[in-house]
Amino acid sequence: MNDQQLEHKLYSALEHTAPNDVAAVLARLGPQNGKIIPISTAPKRKKRILPWLAAACLVLAIGGGVTAMRYQQANAVTSVVSLDVNPCIRLEVNRAEQVLSATPVNEDANQILDGMNLTGTDLKVAVNAIIGSLLKHGYVDELANSVLVSVEDDDLTRGTALEEKLTGEISQVLESASINGAILSQTFAGDDALQQKAEEYGISQGKAALIQTLVDSSSHLSFESLAGLSINELNLLANSEAATDLTSQSSATSEETIRSTGTASQSGYVGVDAATQAALTHAGVQQSQVSYLEADYDYENGRMIYEVEFGVNGVEYEYDVDAATGDVLKAEREGHMLQTPAQPQTQQAQIQQPQTQQPQTQQPQVQTPQSQTQGNSAGTISSQQARDIALANAGVALSDARELEVELERDDGCYKVEFKSGRYEYEYEISVTDGRILNAERDD
Repeated sequence: MNDQQLEHKLYSALEHTAPNDVAAVLARLGPQNGKIIPISTAPKRKKRILPWLAAACLVLAIGGGVTAMRYQQANAVTSVVSLDVNPCIRLEVNRAEQVLSATPVNEDANQILDGMNLTGTDLKVAVNAIIGSLLKHGYVDELANSVLVSVEDDDLTRGTALEEKLTGEISQVLESASINGAILSQTFAGDDALQQKAEEYGISQGKAALIQTLVDSSSHLSFESLAGLSINELNLLANSEAATDLTSQSSATSEETIRSTGTASQSGYVGVDAATQAALTHAGVQQSQVSYLEADYDYENGRMIYEVEFGVNGVEYEYDVDAATGDVLKAEREGHMLQTPAQPQTQQAQIQQPQTQQPQTQQPQVQTPQSQTQGNSAGTISSQQARDIALANAGVALSDARELEVELERDDGCYKVEFKSGRYEYEYEISVTDGRILNAERDD
């Protein structure tokens, strides 16, 4: 029964309770010839009418309240779901998991939603349609197979349940498309500071939450440096050695927990094995000599790198290798028990060649004491020899070196050699006694 039918029934009931019959009443009284007719007060019908009116008002109030409540529930946003690859779609969802709005967060997302009206559809249907469009337009493939699913909900229990449901649904869609997908998922409560970060960098609040968690877990990562990375790159970092606690353990609060399924694609990089071999070759050691070895992704100076660490005879080596090219960007060797394989005599001869081949006009670039430049003391090398060892190790000719400086550090028993070549800056520590390379660094 709708409201109009209910009002009609109430009106009929009131009409039958108090009929309009004044003419019949006067006829029954007849002529009285001026007599005063006492009229006793009859029981008021209002007392009989009021319960009807009260009941009617109550029914109307309840009916209207229920209708308003149902309308409010159907149109109230309980969860905000964002799907990120590089295109990002923001879905507002009600309690019944129906989509109230679908909004593109960036320009790429306009292409994904082109021609689709997802308002009023079931969330599951909408997510299937969006993932299908991402596959169709080539945003998810074997080269970049990562998807970020984020659920913003003040009820974290409800949000987590929705997150798990969507993760399973997306996994099935990717599997049916023969894509070995990798999914990062998270649930968090609304946060004004996070929303401000998302607006500042033009990203979704879900991606902002993921980046903030990575930044909080590392001392050298910044929000600004990570904001431009793809979800696949962020996935590699989230699952790296430095951030394993983000995905393998629960954080102190549910908002900070990142769940991961599948393996992020590494097809765009040289691979951990190649990076490890580059570091070992640069250090001049064999893998059989290594007592421990660790290699994983990191992000420094605007590029993805492999951070390779290993130990040989109690000495620690740390290398940064460009993940895209395999170039050694930085090399450090620490410890006082450094024992490296002796260099072949043929190589030593090659190291000495630049002394005789380079013109004397180049020599003033070397900032060293005169006595050390001569340097023929027993058991020591000269500053020029230290310079040539460093240049040979770097593969840089003396004529190509800029801002070349050699300093004797007596307390450490080494020469400190610094120079620039191309887009790199080099820094070496060369043992005074035998010319061993104690430390080597190359920065972009």
